[in-house]
Amino acid sequence: MLTAPTLARSYEALRPRVLERVLELRTTLDPSLGRLDETTARTQIGAVLDHLGNFIATGDLALHRGFLHSFLAMRAAEAQSPASVLAMLVAIGDTAAQVAQEDAGGPSGSDGAELTLLLTRVTASTARAINDLIAEELGRRDAQRAELARQARGAKP
Repeated sequence: MLTAPTLARSYEALRPRVLERVLELRTTLDPSLGRLDETTARTQIGAVLDHLGNFIATGDLALHRGFLHSFLAMRAAEAQSPASVLAMLVAIGDTAAQVAQEDAGGPSGSDGAELTLLLTRVTASTARAINDLIAEELGRRDAQRAELARQARGAKP
């Protein structure tokens, strides 16, 4: 079994190829990415790939959730729904796993297979974290709505 630092190094070596592949496919992966200029798309995708690499290296779910929360907020400011953000992040993770799988037959061999499996797990963890963040926000809004309704009932004569 390969260690996390080895897999993190393998991911970092593959990262430029993943970035280029996602940029090539960005319109089909997420139409909102297709509407962005090349520089902005590269920056946003690069940030996601950086944080995937950080998560691979550290396994720090709290830090990853913090990034995802900020990313959701940034995309919401661009009028993107949480569902579209989730779909985009899963597509990026899937693309990274595909690139790693293609690399599995190359000189790094087992690194590519292990990295493919890890990227699949990281993508699943990312999807779960996004779903949890969405559920937490919905719960917060529901509680806020209930409190406003309670206050409105209490204010009536």
